[in-house]
Amino acid sequence: MKNETNTRNRRTPEQIVADLEAEIQAAKVRAAKAQAVEAPEAAPIRAELDQLRKDIRDAKRGLGKGPQSFDARRAKHVAWIEKINQEQEQAEAVLELSETKKQDLENQLAEIVSAMVSNA
Repeated sequence: MKNETNTRNRRTPEQIVADLEAEIQAAKVRAAKAQAVEAPEAAPIRAELDQLRKDIRDAKRGLGKGPQSFDARRAKHVAWIEKINQEQEQAEAVLELSETKKQDLENQLAEIVSAMVSNA
């Protein structure tokens, strides 16, 4: 029994020639495009295209979901701000405690000096 799903459609010589002519035409277009791109008068256009490609790439990076996206960077900054706030609260507590302890120690030292002066 013959496998009917594996039938081939043979191309006619005219179809083969037409396909080859289409390939030749496409190659000519590619060559002309490459030549036009290298032309000195195309330099400003190439530079502008390069800048636009860079701008598009940067915009997509920011709008994407990766580590350099706006959302990810914003989340990192929120975490940094929270850490800074915690460090500030800790510094304020240390400062308050240290100022109080410093004052107590200065008072104790003053009492010792006063006692030494009165005993002398």
